[in-house]
Amino acid sequence: MTASSRRFLLRERTSHQHSAVDTAVGSFDTLERYRLYLQGLHAFRLPLEARLTEMPWPVHFSGWRPRFIGDLILRDMDDLNVTVRPPVHDISIRSDLESLMGVLYVLQGSSLGARILYVRARDLGLSEAYGASHLAGQAQSKDWKTFLQFLDSAPQMHMDRVVEASQVAFAVAETAFRENIDA
Repeated sequence: MTASSRRFLLRERTSHQHSAVDTAVGSFDTLERYRLYLQGLHAFRLPLEARLTEMPWPVHFSGWRPRFIGDLILRDMDDLNVTVRPPVHDISIRSDLESLMGVLYVLQGSSLGARILYVRARDLGLSEAYGASHLAGQAQSKDWKTFLQFLDSAPQMHMDRVVEASQVAFAVAETAFRENIDA
């Protein structure tokens, strides 16, 4: 497998899980639905970001770390008086390159969807300065392209394990969004 095909393999083999997360997020066309989205995002993203800070990072990343958005999510929740709920469950991720790359595929790929979600948030009167700072930060981020360069240049990896880690991250996201929206 060529390095450049890794992204497309991941997209193909996680498309079902990705679609399930998109469905669980739904469209937030009211502030109340947006608040539920923030609760789900918090329950998913903050524990995952915390877990990633504990993992070893590859030398070939040359010190690069993605911009985590947990602090911005909390700021947005505070802006909108959103109740912080406990995470859905502990996230079990191995501390290896494949797991890191699989999870980063999900987290960094979310910046693409954030561009669309940010437009929806602005339609609700939210902005980078109030209630949607995490979406603005993601929409402006260049981390996705940087991540793809690292994915392409990574040494040989067991792609089944990268896919598995991505599927776990998508499943945790889906659970977090469904539990908060159905609550």
